[in-house]
Amino acid sequence: MPSEKDLKLAHQLRDALARLRRNLRKQFGGPAQLSVAEENVVRILLSQERALPSELCAQLKISSQFMSQVLHRLEEMDYINRKESATDKRKTIVSLSKKGLLRLEQRRKEKEDWLAMRISNIYNREEKESLYQALGLLGRLYEDQ
Repeated sequence: MPSEKDLKLAHQLRDALARLRRNLRKQFGGPAQLSVAEENVVRILLSQERALPSELCAQLKISSQFMSQVLHRLEEMDYINRKESATDKRKTIVSLSKKGLLRLEQRRKEKEDWLAMRISNIYNREEKESLYQALGLLGRLYEDQ
């Protein structure tokens, strides 16, 4: 059973990570900004390379109607390709486009560059070392998953 101190730490950690994520989204927002649902689809496609829309619906627990809207917007922004299945012409396979992969890589680099600049400007050497140590500890939170 977690102690009160553990619960408080979990709350503060979740809050800090959420604020950092919001800051990154705000910093790099704009018309090309992906919604949370679109980001989730892209993240799945990054790890799986391709998927059926029904598989994406099941993994994200969203309706096929909403998934259709998400995929339509991603296709309009040229993040994804849709291809007819070779084995079943009724099915469509979704994958990231080359342009989409390049955009994702570029946005990731922009975010990392911004974050590196913030770290460089805010923290001294000892604090940076503390951050490295904290990252090692945080990594253990998801290693066993």
